[in-house]
Amino acid sequence: MERLERLHNKILYLIILCFLACENSMLDTYDACFLNLETIGGRTYNNNVLFNGISLKINYNKDTLSVEEYRSGKKNGVWKNYYPNGQLRESRFFDMGVKKGDHFFYFPSGQLKFHYQLENDVYHGFKKAWSPKGKLISCLNFKYGYEEGSQKVWYDNGKIKNNYIIKNGRRYGLLGTKNCINVKDSIF
Repeated sequence: MERLERLHNKILYLIILCFLACENSMLDTYDACFLNLETIGGRTYNNNVLFNGISLKINYNKDTLSVEEYRSGKKNGVWKNYYPNGQLRESRFFDMGVKKGDHFFYFPSGQLKFHYQLENDVYHGFKKAWSPKGKLISCLNFKYGYEEGSQKVWYDNGKIKNNYIIKNGRRYGLLGTKNCINVKDSIF
């Protein structure tokens, strides 16, 4: 099982390298423990020079812990982080420092925890969250950073907590209130 996970990490690393080879220019890959990265004003420097390359963190078993790409000092491409057991922790996409596309976060078990869609650093599309047991606990929709459309949140027992729609900036439906008092305000 452990050998299979290592093989999986190595194959994933090779796929990432092949994908990056299709970019305009190849980036060098560096072991993160030999880098001195510092982020200032949204740009990352290595020894006071804008960093171009792939930072690769590896644990003592030679398993990949993270793969992070930088171009002109900005986060770029697919970033992946792993739990010490080799399980994928998160996968994010950046385009020259800007969060875009689908972002995934996982529990240590491998179960999906969050799935967000972003455009230009803001939520755009859906934002879903699951419990460790795999039960959907929220499904929210956004348009350019603002709630828009159907918004649903459930308690752990599966009962609906919030179920409302945002239309033209107005909220309609179940808002998670009790006796006209916000549930958040009624707890203690």
